[in-house]
Amino acid sequence: MMNVLLLSLFDEWCLGLRSISSVFRKAGHRVTMAHLRGMPELNGDAGKDDARGYHVPPASVTGADFDALCALAARTQPRIIGVSVSFSNLYGLAAETTRRLRASAPEALIIWGGADATANPDLAAEHADIVCIGEGEEAVAELLDRLSYANSGQRVRHQAAWTDVANLWVRHDGGLVKNSVRPLARDLDALPWPDFDGDGKYWISGGAARHKDLPPGSHLLHNHPVMATRGCPYSCSFCCNSLYREIYGSRDYVRHRSVRNVIGEICEHLRTRPHIQSIEFHDDVFGLRREWLEDFAQLYPARVGLPFFCYTYPSVCGPEFVALIKKAGAGVVAMGLQSGSERVLRDIYGRSGSRDKVIRACSLLQQAGIPLVLDLIGSNPFETEEDRMATLKLLLDLPPGSFITHETNQLAFYRNYPISRMAGQRHCLNPWLPGRNLTLAEQTDEYRFWNALYQLPQFPAFGRDVVLKMAADDTMRQHPEIVESVVAALVEATFLPGTRMYRHDHAVKLAGELSRLKGSRAVQFYLRLKKLLGKSRSLPITT
Repeated sequence: MMNVLLLSLFDEWCLGLRSISSVFRKAGHRVTMAHLRGMPELNGDAGKDDARGYHVPPASVTGADFDALCALAARTQPRIIGVSVSFSNLYGLAAETTRRLRASAPEALIIWGGADATANPDLAAEHADIVCIGEGEEAVAELLDRLSYANSGQRVRHQAAWTDVANLWVRHDGGLVKNSVRPLARDLDALPWPDFDGDGKYWISGGAARHKDLPPGSHLLHNHPVMATRGCPYSCSFCCNSLYREIYGSRDYVRHRSVRNVIGEICEHLRTRPHIQSIEFHDDVFGLRREWLEDFAQLYPARVGLPFFCYTYPSVCGPEFVALIKKAGAGVVAMGLQSGSERVLRDIYGRSGSRDKVIRACSLLQQAGIPLVLDLIGSNPFETEEDRMATLKLLLDLPPGSFITHETNQLAFYRNYPISRMAGQRHCLNPWLPGRNLTLAEQTDEYRFWNALYQLPQFPAFGRDVVLKMAADDTMRQHPEIVESVVAALVEATFLPGTRMYRHDHAVKLAGELSRLKGSRAVQFYLRLKKLLGKSRSLPITT
């Protein structure tokens, strides 16, 4: 048995790391998992004025938080420290955290894994002893088996017995061993479920390692994230799946868990956390197989019955798909529109796209009463005025009130991604940002204008003609803050702060909850007791 410390950075969800934890625990190893701050704390400034801290936006960590993490490492004495480097935004933080951990656990082997480590193994190997490329469950399980053997009294004889594990780049004897990549895991049901057990889990914040705690506002307090598949049927140039397809090829890239395995995981989680209110499916595209979705629509409502969130794609979101997810109990669906220009979708993003399928999907979801959230990419130097107008007109052609849009995403170029190579060839790639393996498209007034304008069609009362007149107004183009202020006012008046949840819907939901509570036997008994005792001021519930 070995002691293992797994570390996530600003990501208490970390499904990949939780899956690795389950593999280690199943093999009998002692696992500690630490979340160095949490997702609700991202974009803060806790470490900004701290001489011992770290502040490279969006990450900010105090020196006291580093101390708490290092003290945890010293106490648990891990043989392996696994660092999840999935977010390219946090590459610099991963490097700084690794540097500090080496002083507290000098005997530990430090492994980096995740999407950014896979995209940039050369940079990861400058800091980690081992870099895991691609999926890690089988590779790290084999590594620990090899290390266990090497540590069983035969360390010297077998000191190199663990350096040839497939999927791993290993620093050894002053060099770097670059092992080949093993085939993808085929039977996902054979993998243990991600580790959401509270034992051995720590949230590092406020200068303390808080056991079995989560950041205030964390989605995990009320939602359970699940992945029913691995892989995406598409290969968008801005997405990590394009890199994984380059590594693994396209053959059998998308793999499914069985419906019963997925529902078994959810039910087990709900058994210990009955307060969970919804399920979030983080499949790149949910419900790709009709037979799978038919089984899911039968079993999920019967055994789980909670509203769920999922991602879809315009060509997938047809009548049968919508009918089945409606039957299953879908609460919200998200769809990556990205652009309304078929040229941009095809030639720049490397994905298929049809405005008719987008309109169809929105109409079907609206008829089914399922809220739709659209994602858009703006600030794209590859787009022309015609491309941007195509996006705006598509949004205006969607059924009024059928969708909500997130704030328009500024196009990000991640190091070694296909779209970044394309930008480099066309000389429109800005320098990499400090502490991050990415850069952003230049944010001009023109881009700001269009990014804000894309937000207006989600508000039906604003009017198509008004939006098109704004699009042609030179003054507004020169002063994008005008449109931005209009959007900000509409968002504030329409949605709950920090969300895309309608204020009206939330009020209706709260009223329903209050009605349900007042109708429950326990509350009815409480109210009768209150009336009998006549002590209204001493009892907390009022009518």
